[in-house]
Amino acid sequence: MKRSSPLLPSKTSLADDCTRVLAQRIRQGEWPLALPGERRLAEILQVGRDTLRRSLTELTLQGLLEPCAHGRKRLIKSHLIAEERPQPTTLRIGMLSPHRLERMSQNMLTEVDHIRSILAKKAIDLDVFSPAWYDAPHPQKHLREFLQQEPCHAWLLYRSSLAIQQTFQVTQAPCIIRGYPHDGIALPSVDIDWAAAANHAMGELWRKGHRHIGVIVPQDGLRGNIAALEGARAFTGADTTVREIIDYGNTDGLLQSLDIAFRSNNPPSAILTLRPRQALTFLTWFASAGRQIPRHCSLISLASETIFESIVPRISTYHIDPTNFSKRLAKQLEQLAKGSRLQQRSLLMMPDFIRGTSISSLTR
Repeated sequence: MKRSSPLLPSKTSLADDCTRVLAQRIRQGEWPLALPGERRLAEILQVGRDTLRRSLTELTLQGLLEPCAHGRKRLIKSHLIAEERPQPTTLRIGMLSPHRLERMSQNMLTEVDHIRSILAKKAIDLDVFSPAWYDAPHPQKHLREFLQQEPCHAWLLYRSSLAIQQTFQVTQAPCIIRGYPHDGIALPSVDIDWAAAANHAMGELWRKGHRHIGVIVPQDGLRGNIAALEGARAFTGADTTVREIIDYGNTDGLLQSLDIAFRSNNPPSAILTLRPRQALTFLTWFASAGRQIPRHCSLISLASETIFESIVPRISTYHIDPTNFSKRLAKQLEQLAKGSRLQQRSLLMMPDFIRGTSISSLTR
């Protein structure tokens, strides 16, 4: 009998719902003798530690858990262990992310929901983990211990560093990178073709007469951002120059980089952003200086967000059908979890260009 995707607390009445979900997963036999540690359990359930502790106290009062001292593992009551409980028959996929679900973008949340729903129909669970060490400079030791403590049939790596990818490559744990592999990494990967999208955006701007284009690039070391910059620089239109505008990961740093670019002797006539928040920051900063888009500068964002639909001018952007993308990725994950050989190890999907009103022709 197929089991639904792993239970997670809803965001309403979180403490009560967390108690209910924990009780059900205990009775299903997910943890044979004891619960994982508090930090690990909070990551599994995607709740805060305070919420989790209230639930653990309530489950102890209900007789499902043995009383224990602070910092010790919570043992499951012996009468529950003695019961003949059905063993889980589903496969399990773990998703590693630097962000908890509530901090993911709306597009990524939609993607995770689609993938989880598709896999659940195949009797495959998808658990999301966001350990504190995931984007640390040296996560190798923590990751190796984590892989032993949380056995999964396959892994999905979201926004993964070189160190994370190298560890998976060395350990040969089955995984798919949700993004671009770093140099020297031969792991399977699925992502949007950011290089091709950036190159296409350069062509759109060039045909409108733009020759000096600023590209806002996050300094987070992710290979997809580097690919986008490379794609922009690979554009072969005559007399075109690309200026890299560094995004240091905070608003003040980005504003400083923009100020330097637009105070230069040759300011960009168009801006290409890699992240939706960059487009929003640029648009509001530009307007606060009394300038208008696209009258004084054109704008294209490689990544889209639903909020773009409510912004004037409408930002020209790129969009990929989340349902189709999720189906392709879920199929790859299913094959990997079942031990099958992937027919396509690297999958890059070209997004559709959504033309807005943020591009103007430049009189030459």
